[in-house]
Amino acid sequence: MTPLGEFFENLRGNWKTLRLVFYVVLAITVGLNFFIYPHVPHFGLDAYPGFFAGFGLIFGLAMVIIMKRIIQPMIGRGEDYYDSDD
Repeated sequence: MTPLGEFFENLRGNWKTLRLVFYVVLAITVGLNFFIYPHVPHFGLDAYPGFFAGFGLIFGLAMVIIMKRIIQPMIGRGEDYYDSDD
């Protein structure tokens, strides 16, 4: 196995640690947004700290719900669609 493959296998085995690291990095970046302002606000709501994190979360969840409830029934196929009865 190549070193890169071993690295990914190690990450796969330590997924709880990796998830914790991602959550800590996310919390740090949202927390830093209270002290460091990345830009001058152009709209009313983007002046609030953490606005873009909340905006991304809300609209990401909305897209998942829309795709699951509305789009998937329109484009989905039945479970036995590719079974051949010939």
